[in-house]
Amino acid sequence: MKKQKRSYHKLTTKQRKALRAAQVRRQKIFLAAGLVVIFLFLLFLLLPGKSRNTVKHINDACESFRTDVERISANYGMADYVDLILALMMQESSGVGPDVMQSSEGAFNTQYPQTPNGITDTEYSIECGIQELKYAMDKAGVQSPSDLKNIRLALQAYNFGADAYFSYMEEHHETSWSQESAEAFARMASGGKERAEDDPFRDPAGPWDYGDQRYPEHVLQYYQKNK
Repeated sequence: MKKQKRSYHKLTTKQRKALRAAQVRRQKIFLAAGLVVIFLFLLFLLLPGKSRNTVKHINDACESFRTDVERISANYGMADYVDLILALMMQESSGVGPDVMQSSEGAFNTQYPQTPNGITDTEYSIECGIQELKYAMDKAGVQSPSDLKNIRLALQAYNFGADAYFSYMEEHHETSWSQESAEAFARMASGGKERAEDDPFRDPAGPWDYGDQRYPEHVLQYYQKNK
């Protein structure tokens, strides 16, 4: 220690200043690095859950229909897509009400009024919804539960109405879903009618007054294909 002090005192004033400046720079670097680590840690803690984990669990109400969905989906060659169907149910109704798949207005409902919540039989709602989704998936060319590219296309068709949506996509040479193309379709289908700024559906469902222009991502946040 004494030798180090003697060596330091032998340095010129200029050399001592340079040495001190280097020490200050190192201290600043260490301090900055420490602050960055602390900031990132706090940011991680403060982020909402969906930002850290984009997959959400479906609720108990939807889970209670799993056996029914498994049985009915097997009748339509959809046994591999039970989790996708339950994710769709979660987005449509959270498992609440008779028309859990919100399939009353679809083409496969022939027993009840084709009006919102016209179906009053839960099992029939599931059956119609599965057929509606299968129709959209066949038109989209879905190959497997992992074919998310075409699943997104099919899900948007379920929400918009498959025939009209696929006709639009074909006419505009679109082969995959995007929020931009969904908004373009909704703009056309709504006759250019925008949702009001204070409309509660404007932010989650898109600016145009037709359907949910972000529907695929809303459904897929509940989809755990590897469950």
